[in-house]
Amino acid sequence: MTSTLAADVCIIDGRVFDGKIGTSDTAIAVRGGRILAIGSDAEILAFAGPDTRIVDAAGGGILPGFVDAHIHAAFAGVERLSCDLTGAASVEETLALVARAAETTDAEWITGGGWSHELFPHPTRQVLDTIVPDRPVALSDAGHHTLWVNSRALALAGVDRDTPAPPNGHIHRDEHGDPTGYLNETAAELVGRVIPATTDAEIAAGLRNAQEFLWTLGITGWHEAILGEYNGKADCTEAYRATIADGTLRSRTSGALWVPPGSTASEVPTLIERFIALRAENAAAGFDTSTAKAMVDGVPHGETAALLEPYCSHAGSGELHIDAAALEALVVGLDAAGFAMHLHIMGDRGVRVALAAVEAARRANGTGQRHHFAHLSMVHPDDARRFGPLGITANIQGLWASHDPAVVPMIGEARMRAGYPFRSIADSGAALAMGSDWPVSPADPWLAIHVAVNRSLPGPGGQPSEPLDATQRLTLTEALAAYTSGSAELVLGDGGMLRIGARADIVVSTVDPFAIPSEALIGVGTAVTIVAGEVVYSRSDG
Repeated sequence: MTSTLAADVCIIDGRVFDGKIGTSDTAIAVRGGRILAIGSDAEILAFAGPDTRIVDAAGGGILPGFVDAHIHAAFAGVERLSCDLTGAASVEETLALVARAAETTDAEWITGGGWSHELFPHPTRQVLDTIVPDRPVALSDAGHHTLWVNSRALALAGVDRDTPAPPNGHIHRDEHGDPTGYLNETAAELVGRVIPATTDAEIAAGLRNAQEFLWTLGITGWHEAILGEYNGKADCTEAYRATIADGTLRSRTSGALWVPPGSTASEVPTLIERFIALRAENAAAGFDTSTAKAMVDGVPHGETAALLEPYCSHAGSGELHIDAAALEALVVGLDAAGFAMHLHIMGDRGVRVALAAVEAARRANGTGQRHHFAHLSMVHPDDARRFGPLGITANIQGLWASHDPAVVPMIGEARMRAGYPFRSIADSGAALAMGSDWPVSPADPWLAIHVAVNRSLPGPGGQPSEPLDATQRLTLTEALAAYTSGSAELVLGDGGMLRIGARADIVVSTVDPFAIPSEALIGVGTAVTIVAGEVVYSRSDG
């Protein structure tokens, strides 16, 4: 006998993880975009009517939709629609993709990105010149901290042997003093400023493309980590407003207003005033931008992260992108104005300076906002213990917490192996959220969860590799909670939980993650994704 409240969708024969813990429930009913009931298969099938869609989880997990707390979805989508190099596994394949882009478009500039530093430790303009000699080419690396350009792009930007490097930027030069076409950090903007801006319509198309791709991974919500002009890329705010207005952006989203590197303490009041106005405008359009994003330092791979001890290759220890006084003024002021800070930090000195800034805000303003530190590749043990007491959320990129030989020449084996101390931060009482930083790294949550739990990726032949400090592992429950309720509470305000009456953002995994060995988590995939009660992706549908 069916219930008078017939469900739109019934998911059966799975195992429910509610966003915090695993349960004994096996099924969920959905009606009107909300969760109607949670229970056994028999209890849920009682809500099935003639038009109900039955989703057989086939023993897989039934989880809240993943929420990516640090992503660049708009421009990941734009790159997917342009010269996308992320899938290239060799030098030859990368160059072939560039050549194909040149052959298939008559665009004024060839743009895109995703090339690997492992394949191109120091790519040069001459390599691109042989493929595209007559049009400018500008390609971001996978980390989006470096721009690889050809000679035509340098000429149009007026970058030559006499061009000084900007603050926090590096123009690599050859033995003659000429630019090689390899630009780090703010130096990339020397060329970026002359690249024709991507139009709002193109960004909106990229955003829709990204959304469809993220659904295939079970991601039903996210936090756009930069809203503003950055590294030659246009502000994507209008694309979010437009796709929210026309209903094509169906995932829950929020975004962080971009604080320009090099901002000074004297500029903070004007910046706060501008951010308050932007927050109000975006809120009226249905887009939450009550977070501000700043880069405290760079990256260890480029020797631009701010360290407590010098790099192995030279006496320098990196630079802060915003000095300590300005960062403190920024955090204290924005906290008082109701903004959460989303801080990119890779070096241990950067972490220490940022902790001091939050500590100052707590003294000045009280408990305040839920500030979050992203990446955290290097954290001094004394500082890891400060996250919980200061109420700082660790916005972690779990996929990065594995052995990385490429960074050893810069920071040494010992510092590399001590990286990403997730366990120590969690044990301090800090909340955890998780994100991918896509397109910097793959967006698949299961890859990140695998590494967060195992501290390694499979080595050659699929064999387990040596873990990166196994004492820093998270449990599977902790990792799943971070990527669902932890992220949702941080960047969306609520959600990430399977509760009766909650919005039905749900993912069905191909297997029950709790029923397999932890080293097999990398093989888990997404079978079905549901957004606001509607099946938007099904692996069985192709």
